[in-house]
Amino acid sequence: MILYFYLHLFYSRKRTIFILGFIIWIGLMTLMIYHNEPVFEQRLYRAQNQIYYEQIMRSLLMLLCPFFVVLITMDHDQQHLKPMISYFGRKKIACNKLFFYFLVLTWLYAMFFMIYHILPFYLTSYYTYDTSSYMLFLNLYTDGLMTTLLVFIFIKDKHKAFSILIALFYVFYSFLLEDHPNIIFFYLFPQFSAFFSTLTLAYYYKLCYICLGLTIYFFQINFETL
Repeated sequence: MILYFYLHLFYSRKRTIFILGFIIWIGLMTLMIYHNEPVFEQRLYRAQNQIYYEQIMRSLLMLLCPFFVVLITMDHDQQHLKPMISYFGRKKIACNKLFFYFLVLTWLYAMFFMIYHILPFYLTSYYTYDTSSYMLFLNLYTDGLMTTLLVFIFIKDKHKAFSILIALFYVFYSFLLEDHPNIIFFYLFPQFSAFFSTLTLAYYYKLCYICLGLTIYFFQINFETL
């Protein structure tokens, strides 16, 4: 069944768009981190260059990741699933679908993580590996899970084009949290913010939101018509 989901997700056009998206992502990274400075100057100002790289990549990831997630998940509700639901049951199809998309998202963020570290290692002389990037990608990954559940709950096949609104909401809301780090905004939707990422309870709060999304999704599928 997982292979069946894979074949219907990465069809030829979607695969081409996905590859182009990765090429654009790598191209933007290359343009932003390439330095004309000599090697000794890059190493002399290593700390400043490292901080600049981390800040600019964090902003770029927050802009691009939600669109990648929406691109992957917008086709989750398709007509070909209806006969499978009738045969295997709603819950089994829903569990397999969730497992498959979470697996794809894990692979996606793992690719982002590797590119994030490998590209500057070969293109710059100042870059050093920093373990704090684990927390950045953990936050982005949990944001990706919340975005996925929003698409699963609100987006159906007949109006899947509206899924782009969820990605735009994520981007604009991230700007709001960065400019106005109000704890009330974070309580309404615990999206990643550099200000709130230092709070240990923020991760548990996001996990509660993910569990709430899963509960709503499983409750919703019991009342959907085939």
